[in-house]
Amino acid sequence: MHKSARWDHVLSLLAQERRLSVSEVAADLGISESTVRRDFVEMERAQLARRTHGGIVAVDVAYSLAASPRSTDQDGADRERVAAAAATLVTPGQIIGVNGGRSTTSTARRIVARPDLDSKDGVPGLTVVCAALNIALETVLRPSVRTVVLGGVAEPYSFELTGPLATATMRDLWLDMMFVGTVGLDVPAGLTCNSDAEAGVTRTMIGHARRVVGLATADKVGHRALAGICPVSALTDLVIAGPVPEELRAHLQETSVRLHEV
Repeated sequence: MHKSARWDHVLSLLAQERRLSVSEVAADLGISESTVRRDFVEMERAQLARRTHGGIVAVDVAYSLAASPRSTDQDGADRERVAAAAATLVTPGQIIGVNGGRSTTSTARRIVARPDLDSKDGVPGLTVVCAALNIALETVLRPSVRTVVLGGVAEPYSFELTGPLATATMRDLWLDMMFVGTVGLDVPAGLTCNSDAEAGVTRTMIGHARRVVGLATADKVGHRALAGICPVSALTDLVIAGPVPEELRAHLQETSVRLHEV
């Protein structure tokens, strides 16, 4: 296993367990304890962890912000199913974009934890363009992932970056795939959210993507929020958990949007 893949695996465990020992990591990965110790030393130098006697502990600032999902309700389970399915759509080496939200955060977390995202000869295993600060904190901890953060004003609740600086930065970037979280999903209104500023940045990202993947759970269907992000027809794919109404299913077929039911 390459070093970047080892580090990604260790960081995933560390985010969950907060503390790891040399012996347990060596046994888990099937490598020597001396290799694990060298990795731990380098992780500490990179400020990704702090060494202790016989192991490492999580760096509090980073891992308190990039923690595992806390939701255990049905909505949370549905989001995780959507995230798991969406993460399989990504090919190593691609440039992907994500807007803010719980579904996109879970999706980004699952994508960057994939063991096949190895960086080789200085080329990142994946590039993630983030429109939300919390997602950037998820991705920047991964050595094989290049993180690009849009500028702009950070919204206090969604952590999304908005304003002219964010859209200006995005106009110079191009994406292989864009993952779009939404507050509402309605056939006439399309995908909607609660902020026109956030919607504007997301629209720019959609316009610069080859493939646009909408993420939704059944509770979003039929709901309309304040600001329109894009029509349903702007998607290439929709990943959704829960029952899909016939009206939406027919519209997806008419507009050639691939439906992924999970």
